[in-house]
Amino acid sequence: MMLSGDYITPTLNGELYFNKPPLYNWIIIASYKLFGNYSSFTLRLPMVAALLLFGLTIFGFVRRYMPVRADRSSMVAFVVAMMVLTNGRVLIYDSLWSSIDIPFAWLTYSAMMLVYHFDQRRNYWALFLATYTLTALGFLTKGLPSVVFQGFTLLSWFVYTRQFRRLWHPAHFVGIGLFLVITGSYYVAYFSRNQIPLENVASVLFDESTKRTVVTFGVGETLLHLLTFPFEMIYHFVPYLLLICLLFRRGSLDQIKAEPFIAFNAIIFLANVLVYWSSPQVYARYLIGLLPLLFTVLAYFYYEKSTPAHSPRKWVEWIWLVLTGIVTIGCWVAIFHPKTRVVDGIIWKTGLVFILLSASTWWLWQDTENRLGRMLLVMVVVRIGINWIALPGRLASRQFYKNESERIARKTIGTPLYGYRETIGSTGATDVNSFHIAALRGQILRKTDRKMANVYYIADSVSLLGERYEAIDTMRLFDRHPARLVRFTDR
Repeated sequence: MMLSGDYITPTLNGELYFNKPPLYNWIIIASYKLFGNYSSFTLRLPMVAALLLFGLTIFGFVRRYMPVRADRSSMVAFVVAMMVLTNGRVLIYDSLWSSIDIPFAWLTYSAMMLVYHFDQRRNYWALFLATYTLTALGFLTKGLPSVVFQGFTLLSWFVYTRQFRRLWHPAHFVGIGLFLVITGSYYVAYFSRNQIPLENVASVLFDESTKRTVVTFGVGETLLHLLTFPFEMIYHFVPYLLLICLLFRRGSLDQIKAEPFIAFNAIIFLANVLVYWSSPQVYARYLIGLLPLLFTVLAYFYYEKSTPAHSPRKWVEWIWLVLTGIVTIGCWVAIFHPKTRVVDGIIWKTGLVFILLSASTWWLWQDTENRLGRMLLVMVVVRIGINWIALPGRLASRQFYKNESERIARKTIGTPLYGYRETIGSTGATDVNSFHIAALRGQILRKTDRKMANVYYIADSVSLLGERYEAIDTMRLFDRHPARLVRFTDR
């Protein structure tokens, strides 16, 4: 967008990109312009800001409404927020990238919580106007999922509370109108600039929302996914989702229903997670916006409805202790592993991480009343270890592809350069190369299947099959995919 000067029309390698509207693009552009560069820091800053705001939003709502003693409400709210920020998936993966799913999760969760907040106050004008505004922003970020979340949240909560008539409140229709005005304003600008049939854009947005469902994968894979999904989620969001076992006991349903805020979190989580539970191809990052709902319920049962002597809780805490012990001892593998043993200061870094993990494990063992809180500290230390030991290797890999891309970019400055056929842009992996080449040259790296005179092409062996060309240079595309810089001799 910055290179084309068109801030309305998203493109990828010069081709129209319909999958998602561009709100997050605009935010990243603002970060680039604020700092005046295309660095990894400026790219990730919006995600980091959204992650922190996400945590503060969780803390604020949970502290206000969690049914615990006033003197411990802040502590429990902090724990819930940190469970979201330090679970395995977010801590080790999503917080490292400029992930669109983090800001989308913040918008999604905020809209859900405002339904409860304003319903408690019986302020339905504020409820519908605020949540549909956030839904519109979510739509401009990631498309139709925000509409699905809004619909399921309103329907499930008002049906549960026997307030179905609220859906016919005049404010609801005004809220829908506000949503259409916000999203429609963008598309009016889009279609006034691009002579594209509406169905082309709508079909892609719809396909993005349905391509991972039973419609595409069939009944067999869907049934298998229904069985494996809970275990996949426990794996991705360790260690805290192990606490799900606290819910499987007599009377837990009545305990949930007895507290409106806990009931709201449970109902809204179940209503919305079914979208992903029934979709065979789903990525864990899609559920980040729903995590605070489930973690709120789990934290409530941990602190209010269980004791250190409670058998399921004891088993979970013992698993935590065993896993923490394994990680503590296992961190020494770093000094032998080929990708980490070359890190500067690897011995003292590993030793310090070992000491920190050992201390955290000891505190986890000692504090029988609040091992959940201590587990947060363990995960923070794990992240410190990742930063010191694992990330330098990842950074070296990224720097390699940056150097490869910039070398080719410098070699071709002043001459047209294209990606040939599907060499560039056929998968998201090559976006790394496209970005660095375009940033250095100040021009979009476009795709083409045309052969032209006095033009350079980046092409892989598949694209070059049967072609006559002059090889100028070689390069590696992400991830270790060989390609060549060529000129064609049979135009």
